[in-house]
Amino acid sequence: MSIYASIPGIDPEAPCGPPWIYQGSHILPDEEDPRGGEIGLALIPSHITRDGRDDQPDDMKPWPWLRIHITMTGDPTAIINPAQARRLAAQLIDWADQADQETR
Repeated sequence: MSIYASIPGIDPEAPCGPPWIYQGSHILPDEEDPRGGEIGLALIPSHITRDGRDDQPDDMKPWPWLRIHITMTGDPTAIINPAQARRLAAQLIDWADQADQETR
């Protein structure tokens, strides 16, 4: 059983669509290039605790750790455009604001 809870990233269901498949360092990407895979994000909810310890945050903020994974066919490299970068940045900032230890 995973301790991580997925949050939106960049995948086929995202409004901006999935990332583009990396074609190689010698090829300039194009909007018409094949797309696929995902950049996934997952946080650790505050109700998760370590064995034998009651160190659950009282404020229900997620733990200050974020899992990022890239799932692509072939090369584990993804190409994203500005809209996808903004979406990913917004997700990262939202998580960081929620998990920020300085406000705990």
